[in-house]
Amino acid sequence: MKRINIKILSIGFVILLFVQCNYRTPSNVRFSKVCDIAIPKNIEVVKDEYQDMWQDYAIIYEIKLTIESQDKLTESIRKSKFYNPSIFIDKYVSEDMYMEIDGFRAVWAKTENGYMFKNENRRDSYSALVDTISRIAKFVESHD
Repeated sequence: MKRINIKILSIGFVILLFVQCNYRTPSNVRFSKVCDIAIPKNIEVVKDEYQDMWQDYAIIYEIKLTIESQDKLTESIRKSKFYNPSIFIDKYVSEDMYMEIDGFRAVWAKTENGYMFKNENRRDSYSALVDTISRIAKFVESHD
């Protein structure tokens, strides 16, 4: 009888561990990798939201930057393999602006208020807006 109780408790404990695990890669890691930037440590996370829509999903990650962290982030953007210093984006990214690296088409470009990242619109879409005036950075990943 004790053996059965121990087995049941062990199975229950293992199930509880799996339920508590969060398998999603942290947002700062996801966006750092995709956008080829380093998101600074001393930031305030305003929003880190996962929206599940059956097989589709969206991740919204919004951060508030200090002056120091904004400087680090903008420096990182300018060092990104996707940064194109000759492009200025008013509102939208056109097809001829993307840079293709390892089969991934994306671009970081300067905007009136900071920087914008966008990849070619496919099933996995990534975008980022870094507003250097309000010191807010917003990253969005969506899977359609």
